[in-house]
Amino acid sequence: MTYIISCSHHQRTSKTMKITSILSVSSILLFAPATSAFHTVTHRQSLATKPTRSAKLFYNSRHRRHSEPPDLEQQGYYLNPDNSNLPSRDAFVGKESRLRRVTYAPFSLENGRVGSLGAVGSNVDRRATATQTSPLSTTAAKASPSTSASMTAASRSYGIGAWNKSTVPAATSTALEQSYTPSTLRRPIVAGNWKLNPSTKSEARTLLKLLASNFLNHRDKLSSPSSPEVVIFPPLPYMSDAVQILEGTGIMIGAQNSGSQEKGAYTGEVAPSMLASAGCSHVLLGHSERRTIYGETDSDINARLHKCLEQPSLKVILCIGETLQEYESGMLAQVVDAQLRGGLEGVSPHALLQDRVIIAYEPVWAIGTGLVATPEQAQAAHLAIRDTMKAMYGEYSGVAETVRIQYGGSVTPDSIAELMGEADVDGALVGGASLNADSFTRIFDGATSADATKKMGMISYLPRELVAMEVLATKNALGESPVWSKKNRSLYWVSATEGEVWTWDLQNAPYRRLMNTAVGCIGLLRSNAPGSIIIAGESAMMTTSMVSTGGNPNNPIADFESGPSFLCHRPDHMTTTRPNDGRVDRFGNFVVGMYNQYHRSGASEGENNAGLYRLNSQTLEWQEILDYKFRVSNCICFSGDGKTMYFGDTPTRCVYAFDYSPDGPLTNRRLVWTMPSEMPGGPDGAQVDSTGKLWIAVTGAGRIVQINPETGVVEMVVYVDANPTSLTFGGDNLDEMFITTRAPNGGGLHRLKMPHGVRGLPEPEFGVGSSSNTSSSGFRGYLSTL
Repeated sequence: MTYIISCSHHQRTSKTMKITSILSVSSILLFAPATSAFHTVTHRQSLATKPTRSAKLFYNSRHRRHSEPPDLEQQGYYLNPDNSNLPSRDAFVGKESRLRRVTYAPFSLENGRVGSLGAVGSNVDRRATATQTSPLSTTAAKASPSTSASMTAASRSYGIGAWNKSTVPAATSTALEQSYTPSTLRRPIVAGNWKLNPSTKSEARTLLKLLASNFLNHRDKLSSPSSPEVVIFPPLPYMSDAVQILEGTGIMIGAQNSGSQEKGAYTGEVAPSMLASAGCSHVLLGHSERRTIYGETDSDINARLHKCLEQPSLKVILCIGETLQEYESGMLAQVVDAQLRGGLEGVSPHALLQDRVIIAYEPVWAIGTGLVATPEQAQAAHLAIRDTMKAMYGEYSGVAETVRIQYGGSVTPDSIAELMGEADVDGALVGGASLNADSFTRIFDGATSADATKKMGMISYLPRELVAMEVLATKNALGESPVWSKKNRSLYWVSATEGEVWTWDLQNAPYRRLMNTAVGCIGLLRSNAPGSIIIAGESAMMTTSMVSTGGNPNNPIADFESGPSFLCHRPDHMTTTRPNDGRVDRFGNFVVGMYNQYHRSGASEGENNAGLYRLNSQTLEWQEILDYKFRVSNCICFSGDGKTMYFGDTPTRCVYAFDYSPDGPLTNRRLVWTMPSEMPGGPDGAQVDSTGKLWIAVTGAGRIVQINPETGVVEMVVYVDANPTSLTFGGDNLDEMFITTRAPNGGGLHRLKMPHGVRGLPEPEFGVGSSSNTSSSGFRGYLSTL
């Protein structure tokens, strides 16, 4: 027998568990409200207490996956004693953005792997969990030849726009009913309705370029069943640009409306055949603004829908929804029932089972108002829609379960995951947020991770939490690239845009030197001169010694006493790029990633024009090591054995691992982490610790996250009361974390004593003219000297 056991919402302070239903022999599901007493404590406790979210046990009989709740104390949900008196987390992230709202659930469009951290939906998932290649049941593919023939005949004779129950042959009816079952897997769909925006073609092209860059090479495998479909609806004048710019990204193009005539004297109308020939795959019909402003009726919409279905390549998104007055009067079910029956009149079950029509539920009171239906409200409305579908197509039980239903109405990156957590919410129709490429991409990511979480049983618990404190108020405009020299017992970092390089020995006042050029990153330099570093400047690679020639680190004249020495030219000579992130690899070479200085606006807006290069320490020659371009290089760091390199293009919010060789290009790319949709900002600098865990500074989110590269799970979070940009490990035992930050609400250096067992790796040196660092054995020998 199946037991569904839950913590009652009316017993949130009790440990009493009650059996709410007994169904059939299959599985055991254990759910706990976010504030229940199952492995949870009060939300408003300080950082020195246990975590604030319940652990959840979810057993999925289809996958035979069984995850035990973690031992919370064993997971280390306490700050180390050195930080026991720090202020509460609220001082850093605010009451409305608590960590419990962030889903640390990794997902991969490349290998389908889903990590073990993520919110489990409060409803039993009604979807099939088998991987499929279309929104239709795999049963259809297994139909007998005679059954398939009957279905083909039905599609020719009865499928498009002329359905009448009484005219469908019994054999065809049986074939349809047997081929499409309620276990059909519904693939999510995320759509962006631009409405009458933006104002000019130039603005539209910029938006399209930014969107293309976010998806190309990162989210372009949209044919995968593990990924939502994506479609945008630009105004008609921008459609050709959209088709051209988004080619290869996997993003489909739709039209915001269509006419009900094929051709003739109908000034101002657009025929579905014209849209299909222009590259459209979808048409939006019945939007509330068309109904209220232009007086379109269910009959008008139905006529247009039938005309669209005559085009084999077109799908229709049919919008329905109630006004606030109708909702408050309890008329939601009646309104959507009437709109569905009017809009779908005469539409065959075959057209619906073939995914030709998608329903978008948009409560009118939520469109453009900032109001969003709660997940529970959206789920109730979607169930009402399915009830109407069952009533309309009762003989074909698969129809109601097959049709995809989106939610629309002020959808944002913060709300998408919770909405998609509901069993009957199959995607989102996005309005204003689709006019920002980053916001729309985050909504796509939220839909992807939430849908994966919904389909797989997984455990949800908080990572360990720490807080770093500011130790130097250096007020850097853009602090970056911290490296620690164990030999010199000193930390080095840059203020990139100010052209400053800083050093600090942890005892005396910090010391800086001016480079007279913007600086991207630095690395340690093998030299007899103390404090020697290599610098990736805007125009060239340079070297210098970070020791005051005057002998007094507090002497301001020392900033200007001597400049850096020229080493070699930078890897490319484009005025639109400059060096950004970089580190010396474990073999003594310098890997540097470039930065598109105008990636948001200007001469190269939205363009992937930056490359990733390696400077050979023996020949001082550059080699490009990545086979695609990007916009903003970050997260460059290496595993302890030097055979794995991590890298990310910040605007894409994705971090990858590559196989690394000191002589060849990067190979075997695999996705390590995609930022949760509700987490703002992007991945910046990163470093690897001695256990192989990856630490990433999330600029714009005020935190550092520790990720297990094997699972994609976030295991620790370090809060920073500023915008972190990068990090490294230092101190005598490499057991301290140093974090650079940026203006306007940062710029200082932050420091944290790490918990027991967490330490870094020695930073390698760039070995000019030396062969000691150019092999793994040479580097191991070098490590032994530190």
